[in-house]
Amino acid sequence: APYWPPEKVDEYGKRQAWRLAGNTPPREGTESDFQRKNGERFPVLIFEAPLINASGTQTGWMSAVLDISAQRASEELSRATLDRLQATARLATVGEMASLLSHELNQPLAAIASYASGSQNLLQADASMTATMGQQLGQALEHIADQARRAGLVIKSVHNFVRRRDHAREAVAAHSLVDSILPLVTLQARKTGVRLHVDCPSDLPAVWCDRTMVEQVLLNLARNGMQSMQDLPAGRARELRIVVHPSPDPDGGLAFSVADGGLGISPEVSAQLFTPFFTTKAEGMGLGLSLCRTVVEQHGGAMDFDSPVPGTRMGTEFRFTLPSAPAPRLADSPPD
Repeated sequence: APYWPPEKVDEYGKRQAWRLAGNTPPREGTESDFQRKNGERFPVLIFEAPLINASGTQTGWMSAVLDISAQRASEELSRATLDRLQATARLATVGEMASLLSHELNQPLAAIASYASGSQNLLQADASMTATMGQQLGQALEHIADQARRAGLVIKSVHNFVRRRDHAREAVAAHSLVDSILPLVTLQARKTGVRLHVDCPSDLPAVWCDRTMVEQVLLNLARNGMQSMQDLPAGRARELRIVVHPSPDPDGGLAFSVADGGLGISPEVSAQLFTPFFTTKAEGMGLGLSLCRTVVEQHGGAMDFDSPVPGTRMGTEFRFTLPSAPAPRLADSPPD
């Protein structure tokens, strides 16, 4: 057809041949790119249905072509706005992490300096080193390497979280999403006296998501949970649970849960919890939970919460779902 872009003639031809062979087009329509006489490309949505006469014989096809340029422009504007808000939220998070890093990195760096100094003393003590001294030196060097790796892991986690990456969805293992935020979550948990429990089996199926955006969701929910326990009376256990399991929904996917043991959320606050710019924190922006729900819904999932945590009389549990990664397409599968 003259409105097919030259580079997509083969693709569209195969799709047309598949349809003319008697296969039923998708009810939700098919997205394509067409070109105008001047060569300009524009997105369209095509709906097709067979024409059946009174005797039940198919006599042809009926097609409706919708120009969805305005819709795609609106979606792109929405995506760009979300990216800017997410970047702002990440920068605010990094500011808080910086104060934690300055405290936390002092410990492994001080340990590295101490072990290195002890190793030098052993080397200078006697030219004829005994077996015991050699063993002690080996242990000291091993401790130096361990502490250096620990410091490097914390720095790398912050770097990966802060840097801007292209948003592309991919198949990501659930435990990989959780593992990527654990150094930052553990960092804050250690400072606030929170015990962290993670239940994420390594054999869970992969999810189809934008890794950076979902990591932001998990990190934000975990940080909110730990902050909610700061005002607990002395002696009460502070515990945060991160659980991942197959979703009970018919569509499948995985369900993520972040539950704290804090004081819970009042009904008045619950009604506005996901409202943009609503916050109960003195220095909060009120964008965190709103962004989290938007990210989850853009992935085709849903987010909700319970306060108190089901089966208890305290705390809050946030839950969200993500779709499973699509199975690899077989060679004889119909084209998109």
